[in-house]
Amino acid sequence: MGGQPLLLPRTHFSSPNRKLLGRDTSSVALSWFFWLLHHNPEVEHNILQEICRIVGARTSSDRDREIKSDDDEAVVFKPEEIKKMEYLHAALSEALRLYPSVPLDHKEVVEDDVFPDGTILKKGTKVIYAMYTMGRMEAIWGKDCREYKPERWLRSSDGRFMSESAYKFTAFNGGPRLCLGKDFAYYQMKFVAASIIYRYRVKVVENHPVEPKLALTMYMKHGLKVTLQKRDHAGRHK
Repeated sequence: MGGQPLLLPRTHFSSPNRKLLGRDTSSVALSWFFWLLHHNPEVEHNILQEICRIVGARTSSDRDREIKSDDDEAVVFKPEEIKKMEYLHAALSEALRLYPSVPLDHKEVVEDDVFPDGTILKKGTKVIYAMYTMGRMEAIWGKDCREYKPERWLRSSDGRFMSESAYKFTAFNGGPRLCLGKDFAYYQMKFVAASIIYRYRVKVVENHPVEPKLALTMYMKHGLKVTLQKRDHAGRHK
């Protein structure tokens, strides 16, 4: 840190903190993600079809080893399969755009500076920015900025995931402060989401109130109550 050796006690403190913070932000993100899927069944369908294509591409030996009879509980996604889930990656990014796990942040100016528009920033000034608001600004994301549209993250030519500038999509911060756990968070969320969607249809309980609790992390004020309907083989491949 700052070119100085990191003391062991500080390492012990830092490592579990990162795991805990990552766990909370990922679980919050997944709650909003499944709520959005409930209201956008066509997105859920596209994700499921992508997962089924990836599972279907496994070699016969893999399928024989992991899926005996019709035991879907045996399906464990491999890292290389998770990486191929481009549409799921886009759907999670779109959920984070609309409902970032951390809705508000601030930085402190370390030395006097001047913005291109002439705004003067003095050393010590606190600059507050709202990721929640930025993700819904028409000037940044276009006229459909309030729509849940994973396709905005995919290249039209080949359907591959297309990342945005960290200064436009700020859910993981940017520059030197870019979240160290970004790639792990995506892997974790994709693994959990794919494992659930492949096995179950997730439905939000009727009339369950959903609203954000604005805090350091944007939890759902009343949590998310859902029912799980197990998918059969036929339902999975409709």
